[in-house]
Amino acid sequence: MAGPAFSETVYTTFERHAVIALVAVSFLSLVALLYSLITIIRYSKKYAKTHFLLYFLCLLLADVMLSFGSVMSIVWVQSGGVYDGAFCAAQGGIKQGGSIAAAFWNFVISWHVFNMLFRRRDSPTVVRWGVVLLVWSFVFMIVFIGPVALENKARGHFFGISGAWCWITQRYQAERILMEYLFELLSIFASSFLYTATLLRARGNLLRIEGRWKLRFLPAEEAWKLEFGRDFTDSASLRLVQHMIWYPAVYAICVLPIVVVRLCSIVGLDPPFAVTAVAACIFNLSGLVDVVLFFTMHRVFPEPESLPAYARRKTIDPRVIQTGITPFTLNLFEPDVPEEAQVHCGLEKTPERQGSISTVSINSLTPLRAS
Repeated sequence: MAGPAFSETVYTTFERHAVIALVAVSFLSLVALLYSLITIIRYSKKYAKTHFLLYFLCLLLADVMLSFGSVMSIVWVQSGGVYDGAFCAAQGGIKQGGSIAAAFWNFVISWHVFNMLFRRRDSPTVVRWGVVLLVWSFVFMIVFIGPVALENKARGHFFGISGAWCWITQRYQAERILMEYLFELLSIFASSFLYTATLLRARGNLLRIEGRWKLRFLPAEEAWKLEFGRDFTDSASLRLVQHMIWYPAVYAICVLPIVVVRLCSIVGLDPPFAVTAVAACIFNLSGLVDVVLFFTMHRVFPEPESLPAYARRKTIDPRVIQTGITPFTLNLFEPDVPEEAQVHCGLEKTPERQGSISTVSINSLTPLRAS
């Protein structure tokens, strides 16, 4: 049976130290992830009205897979190099599965927030478990389809030695792009779009007026008009969305360096190993960052269960949204107000209202006293 292009790689001193750093970073993320999985049950009641907690737990499991796959390199550190075999194939499969699952669950969470706060749609419990079953089934199918259906004798093992650790081997370059990088990039762009749209609607920048979507940006002195495009749920969830939008941002920061390095290798621009090691360390910090973001969420949005039931947004008069309302009214006793002040303020006496109280609408541009 044919093997990969090479069956063993011996570390240099620098490579060994770099892999030790990668293992240490991955171990730090793994400890944080395991701690969060144990203690996260305390927050389950806060998210009882959403499916967020279950989806986030799945994201943490994906991060656990990814971190554990990198921690497995401790075996290569001890042996002084990487060798082909069942353990190497297992590391490659675990690393690919964790990467794909993290991409999918980042997208699922962004779609859930979009569906909950933008579309105002609630999903039944069967949908929640259906999504979990579907996503994990697809992830494992992608992982197993490589060695089961795509591997052949001419190209060697699908999972094997890839640089200083094990992953999809170099003879499957197209599969690297289509079966991992593509999912990661699509997750970044789709999640960013969904969070941005949700944030704009919660702020009042994106409105649906008379069946049409309208995007508006106001100068600072007119920003108060945005409040008339919001309802209670918008106002209550604004800080949550502002916090959640960090998920795709941080995910992109963690993923893009290693994707760029790998794509450079595919096109023949081999980057220095030091660059690859740094990019891999950043990538494996994504689990730790997800934990930090989650445990700071209760500070910016402490009571998600207090949100009202998902209902249609309030109907707002388009004229109010565009021009605002009269901020206040003043009741003036016409006999006590000097005639020149009444004229200046736009008051008019009528024969039937002589000496009576007149209610005058005054906006922010109307002077309160005569000059």
